[in-house]
Amino acid sequence: MMRTWTMWALFGLGLLIAGGLMAWVSARLLQLEEAQAESTQNTIAEENIRLAMWQMDGELAPIVTDEASRPYFQYVPFFPAEGAYTRMFNDVHEGDVLLPSPLVRNDVPEIVVHFQFEPDGTLTSPQVPHDEWRTLAEARYLTPAQVDAASASLEKVRRTTTREQLLKLLPERKLDLRDPVLPDMVYADESWAAQNKMNQAEYQMRSEAYKQQAVKRKIEQANNYQALGGEPVNVREGPMTAVWVGDKLLLARRISLGDAEYVQGCLLNWERIRGDLRGASEGILPEADFRPAPKGDSIEAASVHRLAALPIEVLPGKVPAAAPEGRSPLRVTLYISWALLALVAFSLAFVLHRTLSLAQRRTEFVSAVSHELRTPLTTFRMYTEMLTSGRVPSEEARNEYLNTLHSEALRLGHLVENVLAYARLENSSLAERVEEMPLAKLMERATDRLRLRTEQAGMELVYEPCEEDATVRADAGAVEQIVFNLVDNACKYAARADDKRVHLECSVQPAFVQLRVRDHGAGIKKEEGTRLFKPFRKSAQAAANSAPGVGLGLTLSRRLARAMDGELRLEPVEQGCCFVLQLPRWNAGLRSAMRAGHPRSDRT
Repeated sequence: MMRTWTMWALFGLGLLIAGGLMAWVSARLLQLEEAQAESTQNTIAEENIRLAMWQMDGELAPIVTDEASRPYFQYVPFFPAEGAYTRMFNDVHEGDVLLPSPLVRNDVPEIVVHFQFEPDGTLTSPQVPHDEWRTLAEARYLTPAQVDAASASLEKVRRTTTREQLLKLLPERKLDLRDPVLPDMVYADESWAAQNKMNQAEYQMRSEAYKQQAVKRKIEQANNYQALGGEPVNVREGPMTAVWVGDKLLLARRISLGDAEYVQGCLLNWERIRGDLRGASEGILPEADFRPAPKGDSIEAASVHRLAALPIEVLPGKVPAAAPEGRSPLRVTLYISWALLALVAFSLAFVLHRTLSLAQRRTEFVSAVSHELRTPLTTFRMYTEMLTSGRVPSEEARNEYLNTLHSEALRLGHLVENVLAYARLENSSLAERVEEMPLAKLMERATDRLRLRTEQAGMELVYEPCEEDATVRADAGAVEQIVFNLVDNACKYAARADDKRVHLECSVQPAFVQLRVRDHGAGIKKEEGTRLFKPFRKSAQAAANSAPGVGLGLTLSRRLARAMDGELRLEPVEQGCCFVLQLPRWNAGLRSAMRAGHPRSDRT
C-alpha cells in the first residue's frame, strides 16, 4: 500500500511540476502577446488619429486660408475702385466708383462677424454699415434684419476683447505687401514647442501644407492689389493669428497703413466649428471631443493632439480598432500543448493505474495461492505422519484419512490445472484445438466427474440433457473445465443452502447451445457482479474468510468460452446463482447469424 501511494505521490509531484512550468510559460507568452497586441492597437489608433487630424484640418483649411489672404481694404463695407474708366474710355476720378466688399454679406456659417479696430479703438464691421453706407447696403445687398443681427454679433466682440488686448496677443512682425517673400502664417501661439516629437512632426507637416496654400493666395492678392493702383501704398500686414479670448475664438492680425495701426479679424462660431469637426472625424473617431488648446509649454501639453489650422485640442476618446479575426496562432499552439499535456498525463496515469493494479492483483494472487497450498500441505504432512507412525489404530479411521488426502489432492490438482490453463491461454490460442463434436458425447465425459464433485460436497447434481442432439464447435477439455469450475463454485458457495441440488440444464437454439449451472445458495450481490470475472480478485484475507480458491476460475472460464466464439455470463434469478455457458452450433449457415445477432456481452 505504501509503495502504491509513493508511486502516485511521485506521479502527482511530476504532474504538478510539469503543469506549473507549462502554466508559467503560457502566462509569459500570453503577456507578451497582449503587450504586442496592445502596441499594435496603439499604433493603429495613432494612425487613425493622425488621419482624422488631417481630415479635420482639411475641413478648417479653406476658412483660415481665405481669411489670412484677405486684402485689408475688404474690412470696410465699400471701397473705391482703382483705375476705373467710362464707356468712352474717360478716366473716373478716385472715389467716384465704389465696390461692395465681399464681406458685406457673410456667407460662411463658421464665421459670426468680421470686425476692425480703428487706431482710436473704434470697432467697425463690413457687415454693419452706418449712415449712407447702410442705406446703400440695404438697397441692394443686405436686409435690415441681417444688419441688426450682425450688429448684435459685433457687440459680442466689443464685450469680449479690446484693441489693446488683441495687440498684446498678436505677433509684432509685419511685412510689406510688395515684398516677394511672405512670412509664415501663424495659426496658433508660437509657444507650442512642447508637442512630443511625433505629434510635433505631424503638426508641422499639416501646418506647412496650409501655409503653402495661404502663401499662394497672398501672392495672388498682392499682385492684384498692385495692378489696381498707381502709387503703391505703404501697407504692412501681420500674420493672421488664431487666439482664444475667454471662451471666444478669434482670427486677428495687425495692419499698418503709414503710421496708423489697425486690428482686423473675425469672430468664429465655435459651436459650429466643433460640430463640423465631429462630422469630419465621426467615421474614425466616433467619441472625439474638442476644447480650446492650452497655452504654454507645460508637460500636459506635450501629449495632446492639436490641430494645425486653429488652436483646438482634440480629445480622441476611445479609438476603435479592428479586433483580430479568430484565435491567434499562439493561443492555438497553447491549446494544443495543454491538450497534449493532458493526454500524456492521462495516459501515464492510466498506465500507472493498470501497472499498480496488476502488481497488486498478482501479489494478492500469490498470497491466495500460498494460503490455498498451505492448508492441504499441512493436512498431508499431519495425516501422513499419523499414518506412518501407526497412531491410527482403526481401519475405518485410516480409510477416512486416506479419503481426505485424496480429496485434497484432487483440489490441489484442480487449482494447479486452472493456473496452468490460464497461463497457457495468456500465451497461446485455443483455436487450434477446437473441433466439431456431439454435445451429448461431450457431456457424457464430464458428468461422472461432476457427480463426484457434488457428492464430495454433500450435494446432488441434477442433469437435464438437451431435447435434441446438437453438434458444437468447441474444445472438449475447455468445456469440461468450464462446467467443472461452475459446479465447483456451486458446491463451495451453496454448501449451506437447504436445497442441495445443483442444476445442469441444456437447451438448443437455432444458432447456439446453452448450458446453465444453477444452485440454491445465497447468490451474488449486485455490486460484486461487476468484478466477478476479473482475475486475481481474491486476497489472502479473503481466501481465509471464504470458500477455497484463488479467484481465477470464472476469469479462466469466460476467456475459454470466448476463445471458442462462445460466451459465459451471469444470469439473474430469484434464488441462488445461475451461470450460462453459450457455445456455437456447427452450422455454417447459422454461424454468421449468431455473430451478427448475438454479440458478446460483458454485462454481469
